[in-house]
Amino acid sequence: MRLFRYLCLLITLTSFSVKANDPLLFIVSYPGSAPYVYQQTGDDTYLGIIPDILSELIKSNQLDIRFVSNSRKRSEENLYQGKADLMLISKSWLRSPEKLIATIPLHQHQSFLYQTHNFASDFSLDKLNERKKVCTRKGFVYPKLEAYFQKNQLIRMDSSSQTTTLNMLFKSRCDLVILSEYHALTLMKSKLFKNKQLFRSNKPISIVPLNIVLRPELNHIKETLNEHIKELTRSGELESIINKYIH
Repeated sequence: MRLFRYLCLLITLTSFSVKANDPLLFIVSYPGSAPYVYQQTGDDTYLGIIPDILSELIKSNQLDIRFVSNSRKRSEENLYQGKADLMLISKSWLRSPEKLIATIPLHQHQSFLYQTHNFASDFSLDKLNERKKVCTRKGFVYPKLEAYFQKNQLIRMDSSSQTTTLNMLFKSRCDLVILSEYHALTLMKSKLFKNKQLFRSNKPISIVPLNIVLRPELNHIKETLNEHIKELTRSGELESIINKYIH
């Protein structure tokens, strides 16, 4: 009996050790989200603001992180099920925010409506006199627009990435597109939209804190990330990393 108990304990400890030594899985909603985290063309390397923020922690062996891709819906579900460990998102966009923990904000994430011509100075969604098609990203939630979708004042046109949403706008498949300020700046630098003009609404549609969210069992990792984000902010390095990708 003692031998049996010893073997059971040994198996348990061995299993825990293997699991504990596994890299943390940072889930990325396919196909990525420039400038935050996206794959380099032609290989599996991930680039962007988030990899740069985490690089020092990885190089110093404080954290072992591996980026993996999945759909937006499955990415969040993987966190709830313990199949992944971290994800970049605002807690306000989560289906069950109480089930996860979050770092301090990396920055305030501002989203605007964009179109191919100037917005009227008094533009307001409440003043729309006709239905408008809005290009949106599949699986993403837009709390500030939800009431307009439900009333059919806005028609949601889903596609797979920010690039395709903007491409649909320029092909006149929708009237408006919703993008974060950083996404729009990054996309408009690409060759795909060279010589195109984009105009944004005078006021943001939403302003939310952008966080790295984690499984609740990883509170010690959250604290490590918080201290690192604070130091990057204090030194000005966080601003430099962001500017590297958007300017």
